[in-house]
Amino acid sequence: MTDGASAELRRFAEGRDRVDAVIQRIGLDTWDLVLIDGEGNWTREVFTSKEECRSAALEVGATVHEGWDDEDLAKRMSRRDHWNQPGGQRRAL
Repeated sequence: MTDGASAELRRFAEGRDRVDAVIQRIGLDTWDLVLIDGEGNWTREVFTSKEECRSAALEVGATVHEGWDDEDLAKRMSRRDHWNQPGGQRRAL
């Protein structure tokens, strides 16, 4: 867990178009920040509060969403998942 935007988050957002941030609670005292670019590439980081997530997202210039309120975000993120492609790698059963 980190305080503010880590170097990884800053590197991810730098020079990318249309970076969105999704904030979601993942535990009693943990929050997830997922950054998704216009191509569907993504990265995530865990924080100890929603406010820290929001601050880090704004620090890197991302548009903030609380939860998956925009269906396009999930579709964009899944677009890069080769398991969704015909003939793509299959998940272990």
